[in-house]
Amino acid sequence: MKTKFKLSCLFLAALMLFSLTACGKDNPEPSSTSEGTEQTKPPVEAGSGTTIHTNLWDLTYDEADGWVYEEDDLHDDETSSKIILALPKEGEDGSIVDAEIRVSVEDPYTFRDYLTSYGFDEYEYAVDQAYDLTPVGGIDCLKAEGNYWGSPCLRYMNRVEGAGATVFMEIIGEYEDERVDKLLSGLTIHLEDTGNEDGPWYWEGEPFSAQPRSVMVGTHTLSSQWLPITDCIITKETFNHAAAVTGDQAYLLVDGELKRFDYDGASLNFAEDIVLDAEYEDISADTTGTLWLANFMEPLISWKDGAQTASYEGPDHFTMHPSGTWGVSWFSGPECEKITLSGGALKTEPMVFQEVDILSHLLIDDSHIYVCGSAVDGSGHKVFVYDSNGALQMTLADSDGSGLGSITFITQTANGYLALDGNMREVVLWTKDGTYLGEADDGDLFGTDYPWFCGGAKLADGSILAIMTEDRADESAMELVAFKLSGF
Repeated sequence: MKTKFKLSCLFLAALMLFSLTACGKDNPEPSSTSEGTEQTKPPVEAGSGTTIHTNLWDLTYDEADGWVYEEDDLHDDETSSKIILALPKEGEDGSIVDAEIRVSVEDPYTFRDYLTSYGFDEYEYAVDQAYDLTPVGGIDCLKAEGNYWGSPCLRYMNRVEGAGATVFMEIIGEYEDERVDKLLSGLTIHLEDTGNEDGPWYWEGEPFSAQPRSVMVGTHTLSSQWLPITDCIITKETFNHAAAVTGDQAYLLVDGELKRFDYDGASLNFAEDIVLDAEYEDISADTTGTLWLANFMEPLISWKDGAQTASYEGPDHFTMHPSGTWGVSWFSGPECEKITLSGGALKTEPMVFQEVDILSHLLIDDSHIYVCGSAVDGSGHKVFVYDSNGALQMTLADSDGSGLGSITFITQTANGYLALDGNMREVVLWTKDGTYLGEADDGDLFGTDYPWFCGGAKLADGSILAIMTEDRADESAMELVAFKLSGF
């Protein structure tokens, strides 16, 4: 039986992912493309002071230069050797420079994430060998200059495949200080070639596929049909993808970018990339075929027939009612706003969902506002179903009335309610009065192995388009995959 993670665990995972993105998102300026190794100035002579010996590297540095580290800043075992040293500011809190050196014997996937996070193209790196390399510690490394939460940052990194090891160095602060070059000149990395061969890259791997499946939930036979996406969508982002459907057109928000697909009942065929002025996380479609896109700190925009039709400042995350006349702006707390469009302007009024403590998702259909989040009474993550005026109609929970995992999509069906639970990897059903019916596990229903349910949308025939991220069986990539879900 799967463990139900606390909501705080999900928030921590999201925070860790955000932190990684923030380290490289605005920044990296990798070395210009050419063959060979970058010519650098002669290394500064290392001092004869202190030598730190680890399993994977030795570091000699001069204590007179001011480098310090705490006991907890040095980690060393058979597969990982890491240190963080600092040049403290004299008489002040904080550091002039923080320098991390890390060498780990590990799978290649963290390094491949580094590549894309810090501005390198995987194919150009692995096949075209298009980037200059800089020798550090005896290893030829990629070099990227950028920032870390507003501070200048220099990174060196590479993969030593034969040893199955990743080399990573990050210098935050005034990295042009000559003491940094001197420190790195005293580094010697020791790696043994064990004949390791890394797994396939995404262009070498086997794309995801699945056969139709069915599972009984109560008296309902839930059925899934895999919808191939042409071409398959590779992503490094597990969570933030979304879908909307208008007629035979499906729109996917992938890594903040909008893509349009033709839906023929059996597949999603790529039609176009839609260029937007910002990255978006939320997408709704109204009955006129207008798309509504929102994100925190970005304007709410509407889009139809190939063009942006309106832009509004103010809302945070936003979900539009199918009528296209009103919606709800929300963030993470119960204090939200109902927004009504009037004469090209936004009319706002407070809407407080007092049964909710921390809100993680909000969806709207013809008759209901679904608020997915942790209950204020501490009983766990639930779906609170309100009418259009914000009056509570019912609460959807697990079989014993306790919390769910993390609901990322919910809708009313002919017989009740259906939800996608991202944390539990389950499709959950309730009756019209909110009575719990049961759930179908992702492996049984979709043939997947630990996916994340990102969201869904209703199709014209009443079935559900469900999208999720799933690692390929050969671990060559994570794909965004789609299924048609019916039988409820």
